[in-house]
Amino acid sequence: MIKIDIVSDTVCPWCYIGKKRLDEAIEEYSDQSFDINWHAFQLNPSMPKEGINRQMYLSSKFGGRERADSIYSQIKIAGTNSNISFNFEEMHIMPNSFYSHMLIEYSKEFGLQNKVTEDLFKAFFMHGKNIGEFNELNNIAQINNIKGFSEEFLIKRHDIRRKVQDSDETSRTKGIGGVPFFIINDNYAISGAQESEVFKKIFETCLLETTN
Repeated sequence: MIKIDIVSDTVCPWCYIGKKRLDEAIEEYSDQSFDINWHAFQLNPSMPKEGINRQMYLSSKFGGRERADSIYSQIKIAGTNSNISFNFEEMHIMPNSFYSHMLIEYSKEFGLQNKVTEDLFKAFFMHGKNIGEFNELNNIAQINNIKGFSEEFLIKRHDIRRKVQDSDETSRTKGIGGVPFFIINDNYAISGAQESEVFKKIFETCLLETTN
C-alpha cells in the first residue's frame, strides 16, 4: 500500500489540478492500494466567515484585475489540460474555506474524503457555488449520504474543528507555506501541482523499496 497525505485548500485551483494529476498517476497502478488522507490548509485564514466579493479579493491579492485575469487565464489552460473546466466567471464570492474542511475531516469517518473533496472542488470551480455556506456543504453531504452533518454540527463538533485547526498549524510549523503539498509514504514530498509523471516516479521508488 502507498500512503499519500495531501495538504490542500478547497478554494485553491492548483490543488484541484494537483488532485487530477495525482488521479491520473494512480489510474496506472490499478493493482496497487492507496491510502489517501486530506489535510486542511487555509490560504486565507483571516477571510470573513461570509466570504468577500471575488473580484475585490483578486484585485487586492494580485494588485489589480488585469494581472489577476492574466494569472487565471494560465490556470484555466492548465485546468483544461487536466480535464477541468474552470468556470471562473460564475464564481462571485471568495468563500471562507474552514467549514468545507470540517466536512472533509468528518467525511473521513465514512471513507469518503477523496469523493467529498472532489465534489467540493467541482461545486466551487465548475459551478460557482459558495462552499463557505452551510446549504452548499449540506448538499454535498446529502449526495454522499453523510449522516449527522448540520449547522449544529459545525458549532458543537469541537473535535473536528480542532483537527482542522491543528492540521493548518502543523503544516505551517513544518514549513509548508503553499498548497498543494503531497507527502508519500511519510518520506517523499512533492510541492505544487506537479505533472503525473512526477507521482509515478515516486510510486515506482516506493514499490521498489517494498520488494527489497
